[in-house]
Amino acid sequence: MAGRGLQAVVVGGPTGPLETAVQYFSNWPSQVQSYVVFRPDTAPVLLVRLWNHLPDAERISVVADVRYGGDTPADQVDALARLLSGVGRVGLIGVVPHGDLLRLRHLVAETAIVDCDDDYRAFRLVKSAEEMVFVRIASRMNDAAVSALAAALRPGMREPEVAEVIEGTYLAHRAWNLIHFSLSTPMEDPAVCVPHQYHPDRMLRAGDVFVTEISTTFWGYAGQILRTFTIGAPPTDRYRRLHEVALDVYHRIVERLRPGTTVGDVLDVADRITDAGFDIWDDLVHGFGGAYLPPIVRTRASRGATHPDDHPYPDGALVVVQPNVIDGAAGVQVGNSVWISSGGVEITQQYPTRLIECDNG
Repeated sequence: MAGRGLQAVVVGGPTGPLETAVQYFSNWPSQVQSYVVFRPDTAPVLLVRLWNHLPDAERISVVADVRYGGDTPADQVDALARLLSGVGRVGLIGVVPHGDLLRLRHLVAETAIVDCDDDYRAFRLVKSAEEMVFVRIASRMNDAAVSALAAALRPGMREPEVAEVIEGTYLAHRAWNLIHFSLSTPMEDPAVCVPHQYHPDRMLRAGDVFVTEISTTFWGYAGQILRTFTIGAPPTDRYRRLHEVALDVYHRIVERLRPGTTVGDVLDVADRITDAGFDIWDDLVHGFGGAYLPPIVRTRASRGATHPDDHPYPDGALVVVQPNVIDGAAGVQVGNSVWISSGGVEITQQYPTRLIECDNG
């Protein structure tokens, strides 16, 4: 706040799959639009949108002053404006609906509003040792989900049933789903190369490839695991080669990652995918843990990166390395979340990165 000349900061949003700003600052995972207000001269305030959510917010929040925002979005913005009385310059973090912002600008017309989301996201990329405790808990649950899939995937299973297998491994342990994307397609005649966000109602068959991307969230923190399976058959030569390239690039990127490693260093390794005659569809490397965070890196032949080649990874950055190597309609994916620290690189998942052959009958 001092560095940006701010007299207040407003943090907004519900807690969703890739947005945890209100939870990060309050510990309460809001399901509806809520706000945390910081001013240097007063204690922070959490404004809760729904009356029936107030008791749980009071129970969970580390912000002691929890208040009801009002029956309507307009009431909540009116309460927010009162908390900003006399403020000349306010920073915004997280999600603020367009209607809320228009009303707020009208009510505090003399207040300059500054977007601080880039500062926040750069800050969130770096994880402390304490934050990594929760990332590791979530990562163990990712491992459990992949282990359960290896034991469960079989011909005759429908792809939506996969969700029950995955989520059943962690729901009783106070975690919940962030994502579990997947694809299934015949290896001999593939039709899709990147996992779906919404499972199609497709039945698994012998000779299929199954690719999944899983993130379990534990109180606002998540790791990520990506693995490729074959169903009732060994991988075809095409899929074996795709996985070999993906695994080679994954290991080479992880070996290169250190505090100070640059986006250009990662892109240099990524050139091996292009040199092998393949491409990628999904991002190759991105920041993670509490949000989907930049820098976003692909390959030089496929949209490059969001940051220049000389942009360095800071000490403590949590990233996901996830080569989704494709050949037309055929694709595989392998990867993990990785913590980059001066003490060494930590892969937060423990399940092997091998191509998993399922012969469960």
